[in-house]
Amino acid sequence: MGNLLRVLIVEDSENDTEVMLRELRRGGYEVEHQRVETRSAMHAALSQGGWDLVLCDYTLPLFSARDALQTLQESELDLPFIVISGTIAEESAVEMLKAGAHDFIVKGRFARLLPAIERERKDAETRRLRREVEAERRALVDRLEAINAEIERFIYLAFHDLRAPLVTIKGFTGALKQALDAGRSEQVRRDLQRIETAANTMDKILTNLLEFARIGRVSRPPQKVDLRQLVEEVLQSLEGVIRDRNILVRIAPEFPPVFGDRVRLRELFEHLIANAAKYTVEQEQPVIEIGARLQEDPLVIFVRDNGLGIEPRYHHRIFELFEKLDPNMEGTGIGLALAKRIVEVHGGRIWVESEGKGQGATFCFTLPGTGESKG
Repeated sequence: MGNLLRVLIVEDSENDTEVMLRELRRGGYEVEHQRVETRSAMHAALSQGGWDLVLCDYTLPLFSARDALQTLQESELDLPFIVISGTIAEESAVEMLKAGAHDFIVKGRFARLLPAIERERKDAETRRLRREVEAERRALVDRLEAINAEIERFIYLAFHDLRAPLVTIKGFTGALKQALDAGRSEQVRRDLQRIETAANTMDKILTNLLEFARIGRVSRPPQKVDLRQLVEEVLQSLEGVIRDRNILVRIAPEFPPVFGDRVRLRELFEHLIANAAKYTVEQEQPVIEIGARLQEDPLVIFVRDNGLGIEPRYHHRIFELFEKLDPNMEGTGIGLALAKRIVEVHGGRIWVESEGKGQGATFCFTLPGTGESKG
């Protein structure tokens, strides 16, 4: 015993049902069964799930094997369907097999029943495994197609954004030669400055692209992170920008602990705070607020500014690689894509809340599994 078999029996005779059950138990099965006589009862039983096979009488007063097979097929369950009857003719048996039945057994001649069940269960398991493999194959193909599309887009965008500083370098190299030949030292200094700026931009783009590629591939064990301390470290590293732009920074008095890659989380705040500083430049009194919505589950952490704001139609677009709503604004257009990648690697999500131009923006993100419970 112990070899559990759940059987749905389509049969109007309790005696015939008991004969089938005795044969199954004699074969070493521990049987759980349900007997049904109508289409509605069979449909209800199939909807419960968990069956291993269907044993079906060929002719019933209110039902038939053809109706039962159709009901099984409509349910889209792949279960062995074995017809058991003392009255089925050879032609009818062949028709049932052509319609999708897996075997038929003559009542009173159960020597074939147990081997048929074993064979059909193995075949059903094989079909199940094939479906799983095919589903995995399709999912892999879809993922590869998506990756290829992303690679193509990445190459195009990288080429576009890297070509701009190259054009600058090439153009000012020619002007530099002319200035040198003419002895215009001031012009030389200006051209060298522009070349240096373009080279620095290219270096920053390449560095950020490398960092983007490494996120998720280079992982560190998650650790408990004091967010307030982390934010204060980031503010110290950005002190020059914050001081030069006279930005007022407000930090929430307390944060719950979070768990993750401390290095990546620091990079996340660096990108978000630097982005906020950049877009508050036109404000008379720029303000950046950093805090958490403690009442929400999962915990929402935010960086809010009173800067330019973002039109709702751009809320999703800004997290894409090389996306800059204002091409004249400083930066590579990679920072928010990096922030999004870091959050997603931690299993969270990131979004922006802004009512539009001039309304400021709040960048929010979640980090699943944070809170005191992990303490």
